[in-house]
Amino acid sequence: INPMFWGHELGQMINGPAGECLVLTRKYGSKISKERLAAGEILAGDGEQGIVREVLLPGSYRLNSYAYASATVPAVQVRVDQVGVRTLKIGKDPRALFADSEHTLFVVPDQYRGVQQTPLPSGTYYVNPYVETITPVEVRSHRVELTDIEFPSRDGFLLQPHVLVEYAVQKEKAPELLVRLADEGTLHQEDATAAQQQQNEILQKIILPHIRGYARIEGSNFDARDFIVTDAAAADPSLRPRGEPPSPEAQPSPGLRAAAEKQLNTRELLQRALLKKVKPQCEDLGIEIRAVKLTSLVPPPELAEQISDRDQARVEQDRNKVRLGQYKAEQKLKAAEALKEQARDKVQAETRLVQAKTQSEQLVEVEESRLTQDLENAKVKLEAARQEAQAVLAQGKADAKVIALENDAEISGLRQAIAGFSSVQTFAQYHVLMRLGPALTEIFASDESDFAKLFAGYMNPPVIPGGTMPPVVPATAAGTPAARPTTQPDTLAPPRE
Repeated sequence: INPMFWGHELGQMINGPAGECLVLTRKYGSKISKERLAAGEILAGDGEQGIVREVLLPGSYRLNSYAYASATVPAVQVRVDQVGVRTLKIGKDPRALFADSEHTLFVVPDQYRGVQQTPLPSGTYYVNPYVETITPVEVRSHRVELTDIEFPSRDGFLLQPHVLVEYAVQKEKAPELLVRLADEGTLHQEDATAAQQQQNEILQKIILPHIRGYARIEGSNFDARDFIVTDAAAADPSLRPRGEPPSPEAQPSPGLRAAAEKQLNTRELLQRALLKKVKPQCEDLGIEIRAVKLTSLVPPPELAEQISDRDQARVEQDRNKVRLGQYKAEQKLKAAEALKEQARDKVQAETRLVQAKTQSEQLVEVEESRLTQDLENAKVKLEAARQEAQAVLAQGKADAKVIALENDAEISGLRQAIAGFSSVQTFAQYHVLMRLGPALTEIFASDESDFAKLFAGYMNPPVIPGGTMPPVVPATAAGTPAARPTTQPDTLAPPRE
């Protein structure tokens, strides 16, 4: 470069960081005409001074600092659970659209200045803030529990239920909803804390007013006792509405289940009524109500005490019924066990009976066999005894005959000997004399002495009828030695030695 004609200076390169874009302002050229400015055209055209419509994406650029001024602008991030609401600042005049009843006063068609009726999908947008703005609006499902709702019941009690509302912004109506509700161009959609719920325009301007109004209208058709059953739903996880934490307690009794089902039926009726009334109203404004649930209800103290006492009595009654059922079941179990034990004992007794019968039959058979054998042996012994008795009897008879014959033989001799005498006394006297005669030669004794009296009867011979003396029997006839005839002296002489 010829220094006589040109001068130069070094400048820094302009870097557009990631996630940002560069907005340029042209410093040279003609100015924008007043007519265009009055029409709202604030962007510089070719050869004009002003803001350039196109932006520069992230990167490095060699820009003449005397020709352009640059400013970095963050890119707009629209998440997958959001849509982008585009507000166009440069475009056609929308006032001509307001006369048309088909268009609302909140959004405009594309290419017109204002909030565009077509939302943008998720993505990263590099926009010129002088041309347009993009506001992310969440369209995911939100679930919030409302605790500041109250309504009078039909019986005059003031009830304060906790209402669980599940809602989401409709994608196609997100631009209109932003215009309706946003005070500063942004929707506050956080609802985790009470402070965030107070700033949430959707809750404070749409959902809460509708829920409060219809809760008063529909809730006044029910009695307070229909909503409140102390500890009934808490005792049974299967009876709790969706969203309530499960209870670790045991299953309730049938009475509590019936009361809880009645409570849930009443709640279900009110929930359906609220959902039926609130849902179409909110859908017209761009809010989809997906669920309305009554999670818990704060009863008035006086009503809670009455219901608590009643429920305690019901709980005790149902507990007693459960105990009675348990006792009956235990009784049936014991009876079944006793019957089982009885059946087992019966089987064992029948088994023992069969065994005893079998054993007794075997014993009877053995005993009968033994007794039969003993009977046979006894018969054999009896027959032997009979034969032996017959032999003994025969021997006895033979011996008796022998003895009788011997006796007869002995007696016959004696009888023959006696037959030779006149009498037995004579025979006896004969034998006495035969014994004494040889020994006595002389007897010296008086006739009156006691000794003589012994022989007095033998000294006189027996008198035989007819006056004859008995014959002398020979000794051989009587089987004794012959006696010597002696003469009987008048007196007895003493015997000789």
